[in-house]
Amino acid sequence: MKLQKAFQLNIKQSISLILLTLCIPLQAQEIPIKIQESVELSKTVPIADVHMHIVDRSAAFHKAQMDRNNVKWGGGVGPTGKNPPSTKEIQSVLGNRYFLGLGQTEFTQVFFDVGAEGLKNKNNRSFSDLFKVADSQLASKYAYGFGEIHIDNSNSAPSFRFARKITLDNPVLRTMYEIANKHSSFVQLHMEADDVNIVALKRYLVEFPNVSTIISHGLPYGKQTLIRDLLEKHPNIYFELSRKGAVLNSKEAGQAFSTRNGVKIIWLKTLELYPDRFMIGSDTHDPDESKYDEVMQEFRNGLFPYLKPETLKKVAYLNAVRVFRLVESSKLNSNP
Repeated sequence: MKLQKAFQLNIKQSISLILLTLCIPLQAQEIPIKIQESVELSKTVPIADVHMHIVDRSAAFHKAQMDRNNVKWGGGVGPTGKNPPSTKEIQSVLGNRYFLGLGQTEFTQVFFDVGAEGLKNKNNRSFSDLFKVADSQLASKYAYGFGEIHIDNSNSAPSFRFARKITLDNPVLRTMYEIANKHSSFVQLHMEADDVNIVALKRYLVEFPNVSTIISHGLPYGKQTLIRDLLEKHPNIYFELSRKGAVLNSKEAGQAFSTRNGVKIIWLKTLELYPDRFMIGSDTHDPDESKYDEVMQEFRNGLFPYLKPETLKKVAYLNAVRVFRLVESSKLNSNP
């Protein structure tokens, strides 16, 4: 009888151990939960698109796609393509809803003319001409800062032809930071988590305290420990989340959120830890010009519903309004 009871006890213990083992992975795998208030807010909250390229479409095309998606402001980077509308054309339609980033056009031109090494030569005519007018353009709000400046897209370029990797601490970048620091404006960088450039970035963040440094695409290939360390130690660094959804990023490992799966817990925790330091962007350009609506809906369905309402509003537009000093106005800027 005692043997039978002992046998039954062992069976019960074994079953309990098996059930416990099966439950551990389920408990460890946290699942994002939508917040009902945020679900409703996600449908109507205005958006500031801080990575909106002007592409080879009309100014009316850009306004229409912004209006469809309740995007109140767009910019933070330069134009792309072969023949995009001029800044004057865009401003004539969007007014102060558009905030131009300087330097991307010149950076691209120099790269294709003389290669990556030319991107460090501030005496190149394209750069010298830019720096002659940058002060007045920033002072007049014709432009708001510098971006998108491609320092390292060796693993995150749209094509091999566009890929490069240079040192961040170079005469061209230093001049941009000096000018931006004078005007308390921004520099938006496309860079990856290269050790040498991260060290240089940290130096610049300290040396140029008036510059808001925006890291494009949430720092491709950057671990959360690094992102949190940068946010904790440097109050003037921000991250924008273009191409962190599934619409424009087919690599699941590189996604922060998607309509299908929601936001990844590790990203959700970082966003809630530092709600004042994240913004969103579209980055739709050739061949993705037609995907603007999908990108914006993915933010509204795959990211916003999981954020606390106050965090949602900050990430959607309030952080950008503060950092870029945006206003709603029909008053137009003119090129000095």
